[in-house]
Order: sequence, then structure tokens, then C-alpha cells
Amino acid sequence: MKLVRKCGAIAALLGSILLPSLASASGGGETFKEGVNYIAIKPPLVVNYGGPGRVKYIKAELSLRTEDAHSAQEVSHHMPLIRDTLIMLISSVTDEQMASGEGKEKMRVEALAKINEALEKVSNPGGDHKPAKDEHAKPEKSKGDKAKKDTKAKDDKSKKDSKAKKDEKSDDDEHKEEAHKGPPVSDLLFDNLVVQK
Repeated sequence: MKLVRKCGAIAALLGSILLPSLASASGGGETFKEGVNYIAIKPPLVVNYGGPGRVKYIKAELSLRTEDAHSAQEVSHHMPLIRDTLIMLISSVTDEQMASGEGKEKMRVEALAKINEALEKVSNPGGDHKPAKDEHAKPEKSKGDKAKKDTKAKDDKSKKDSKAKKDEKSDDDEHKEEAHKGPPVSDLLFDNLVVQK
């Protein structure tokens, strides 16, 4: 009985030591460095294109460039959406477009725009929102004007306190916010592009 307890305790101890290291080694979540990151789209995309007739395909090995770790994490998280967006775009190209460098460049630029558009939709699903109430509307006259003035004074003090807290933001916070202002994907690069007609 004591041997069983000791074995159980040893197994629990080993599990608590080994499991976290195994989880991090198995790619439980990618970590990205601050600054520029290149994220390869794996596996490469193999897409039929050109409509009816002979089967034609494009094999595209692509990488996405991001400018900061937050954008890289967002891109990595939404990789299935990005792959779907690219597959739908590539499947709609024509032979003429794939025959010229200008056509391939046009497809690359369009793909970059569509990826950023798709990421924007999932990051900001409601789009721009309107304020719920006009803050500058004149209050109606009533018996409780004094109570309203007291409430307004409290609101004004609350707004001042809130503004003071915002002004106290550290430089790091401001730099982080500035880093996220641009599109998540700054460039799309062809690592390899094979067109089979």
C-alpha cells in the first residue's frame, strides 16, 4: 500500500514537471518577437483555377509580413480565415493574369488588401458605432433641477478624473497603441509560385 502511494506521488511530481515542458515544445502557441515577423503559410496552397475545361492549378508558397508581435499573433490566430480568403481569390484568376508579371503583381496586391479586409471584419465586426446619446443636449426643466446640477457636477468631476488617468499613460502604452494602427499584414510575399496549365 505504501509503495502504491509512493509511486502515485512520484508520478504526480513527474507529471507536474514534464507536462508544462511538453506543452511548450509541442507548439501550444507561437511567440513572436517585437518588430518585423514573417509568417509562412503552411502547407502551401494548391488551388484549381480557370473555370471549366482542362484542370489547371496554382501552387503558391506564401509568407505574410507583420510589423509587430501583436499583429503576428493576430495573423497566426486567424490563419484559417487567411487561407480561405487566398484560396477564393486564387481560384478566380485567369490564364491571362497568370501569364504576366503584372497580372501576378495585381493578384498579390489584391490578396494583401483582401486579407487585411477580412482581418478587420473579425477584429471590428460592428464597424463604426454611433454614440448612444447626445451629450450636449439641453436637459428638460423639472422640479429636480438642483439634483440634476449636483449629478452634473459629479459627472464633470468623474470626467476630469478619467481624463487625468488617460494623461498618465506611460510612454510604453502609447508606443504599443501606435504599433497597432496600421493593417495587420504589411506585405504578402511569394516564396514560390507554380502555375500548371
